[in-house]
Amino acid sequence: MTSLHGGSDGIAISSLIERIYEAALDESLWPDVLSRLNAVTDSQAATFWVLDSQDELKLPTFGYVDFDPAFVQEYLDLMAPHDPVNQYLAAHPGERIVRDSAILSETERDRNLLYDWQARKAETRYRVVGTISPMPFVQSGVALHRVRTKGDFEPAQVEQFGLLFRHVGRALEIAFRLGSFGNLQQVTLDLLDRNPLAIALLNDQGQTIFANRTARELRSDEDGVLLTGKGVRLSRASDDRRLQGLITDALNSARDVRTGPGGTMLAPRPSGRRALSILVSPLAAAPFAIAALRPAACVVIADPERSEEPPTQRLQALFNLTPAEARLAARLAMGDELKSAADKIGIRYQSARALLAAIFHKTATTRQGELIKLLVTAVPLIGI
Repeated sequence: MTSLHGGSDGIAISSLIERIYEAALDESLWPDVLSRLNAVTDSQAATFWVLDSQDELKLPTFGYVDFDPAFVQEYLDLMAPHDPVNQYLAAHPGERIVRDSAILSETERDRNLLYDWQARKAETRYRVVGTISPMPFVQSGVALHRVRTKGDFEPAQVEQFGLLFRHVGRALEIAFRLGSFGNLQQVTLDLLDRNPLAIALLNDQGQTIFANRTARELRSDEDGVLLTGKGVRLSRASDDRRLQGLITDALNSARDVRTGPGGTMLAPRPSGRRALSILVSPLAAAPFAIAALRPAACVVIADPERSEEPPTQRLQALFNLTPAEARLAARLAMGDELKSAADKIGIRYQSARALLAAIFHKTATTRQGELIKLLVTAVPLIGI
């Protein structure tokens, strides 16, 4: 097994590892990290990136060393969606270390659009990539590049990169959690903005510091929800008292390391339309916490009148549900009663009861209210 330490190379690697963790807190240090990775792995160029594959393949964050800026810009503008490595990463988010030579043979690369363009624009030919998946449809990582004359990465060099990427991966996870990349903060906000549920982030004073598109649309309906910079309120006094109590409890929990799961309620609407389902949760350890905004609590509102449903494929993946179970769970998450949900997905009530029993088993819940709370909690993380 390759060792990272020993002699002068060991000193350089120890210094590199220290720099990697410093970069987790200061994005300006990543070019230096990339340059040092180039040096210790005998690579000719390196890139740092965030890959978003929600709607189409795109790279909202892309840093590099030892590439021509014009080449990089053309790659981002025209070639990134055609990159087979990007396509492979999007389809295999669980893989940590990937070599392009494991995806395409030399002959296939000679016939590939991206590699043909790259041969004409730059000398790089081989890549080894380390990646993490901090949230659904988002990956981040580092790629090392070699020119054709240098040859592909040897197994020992790939192993060495894998050992180094353990530290890089941890640093990236820290950066996502702390929001230490300005661009990463925007990526997180964009992902929240796509969510079909209304989401408002509150600071430790209960003031609204972010509201996604669905929340803004719900506010414009003027049907019981009052969303301002001062916070989230309900027009009916008794409901608002309960909501403010849930928010206070969530803010108190966020200040405690033993963060609780939050609370839920139903909020009738003046129009008579079906009641809103509301989840209020502390964000002390939330995976989408944004450091620059410093949210302390999250208010999630599900409107059963909206046509959007939680994505059933992601419900299937998260809870190992069958397609029929996922469709039923999605309707329940949107606030439907079991009989109404059965009617909407075109099954008999008795069949829905059988499916519900299976869903209870797979989600480790025992009551419909408990299940809905779990789904409403999970959907903000998977429904984007």
